[in-house]
Amino acid sequence: MSDAFLDFVSKVGAMKPATVDDTDEKQMDKLHKLLLSPDYDAEEKIDGCHYMTFGCRLFSTEGVEKTNNYPHLRDFFLHLQMPNLIIDGEINFPGKTSQYVTRVTGAAPDQACSFQESNGYVHYTIWDILRTPKGTWLINQPYRERRAILEQFYAQFIKGTSLESYIHLVDRRTNGKKEFFEELIAAGREGVVLKKVDSIYIMGKKPKWQWMKLKQQDEADFFISGYEPPKAEYGGKNIADWPYWKDVDGEMKPVTKFYYMNWIGALELSAYVNGKPTVVCTCSGLTESMRESISRNKQAFLGRVCKVTFMEKTEAGYPRHPRFTQFHESKRAEECTWELATEV
Repeated sequence: MSDAFLDFVSKVGAMKPATVDDTDEKQMDKLHKLLLSPDYDAEEKIDGCHYMTFGCRLFSTEGVEKTNNYPHLRDFFLHLQMPNLIIDGEINFPGKTSQYVTRVTGAAPDQACSFQESNGYVHYTIWDILRTPKGTWLINQPYRERRAILEQFYAQFIKGTSLESYIHLVDRRTNGKKEFFEELIAAGREGVVLKKVDSIYIMGKKPKWQWMKLKQQDEADFFISGYEPPKAEYGGKNIADWPYWKDVDGEMKPVTKFYYMNWIGALELSAYVNGKPTVVCTCSGLTESMRESISRNKQAFLGRVCKVTFMEKTEAGYPRHPRFTQFHESKRAEECTWELATEV
């Protein structure tokens, strides 16, 4: 690689979304109002590692080349023969966290390739285009114009190819942004990036109120006090090929996998409210292996403390859309306290 190319890459810094202090009520209120503003679009915030593509080479936002860690992406862009192309996006594994992604991004090429052969190839979710295949710079064009050009590029060169399953356009909403954000949080996703429709691409900067992150920030510790049973009825359409059937009230019926395996449905979580152990919420977010482990030894998990993320509190003080993230081994159940707006 030439020194000139490295110097060029170092000068093309990625623009990143800014954040606000979540303890500043005025700024948080302003941020939430952007969800309703026609001056902003909302893109899903992807949980992965930020990477830019220069032709067929992929660089982290720190300027470290990792092209050979992703041979399927490298070979695809190499086949396009577009050395002028510059794209911005995120290396990710759908449904996995950025910590999982670093097993590939942070490894040597041979280790990264070996991991992907066993666990599936990384995905690349793209959200901006800085320079066209013909070499036209777009950084001074408004965001919505760049997005339209990116969509045209995707439709022409990626859609319908073998890499369509691995290279994605980030999901975007121009309307219904608040509902979009709530749906993502409820599904355990990261949140959104709000982008001003006329914002230009300011390389290497985090300009406030141009691109803004809005994500789940709240978390709390609760202890397991019980379990909810799994839903029995299978509501899917593929009944003919569904492998999980069970006798329900004397009749063989398709049932959910959790019901068939006799696994728990959800965790019942409690905290001390005014000094009394009180059920605060139920939550899921468990992996199947964890769900199976807990189901096999329910008694042993009672009282264990869990770290839970949630969107916000309801008016009554309960966490909205709580989701299990991890066990908090260093904390005792008696240390989990909570306040409710109404007496229970």
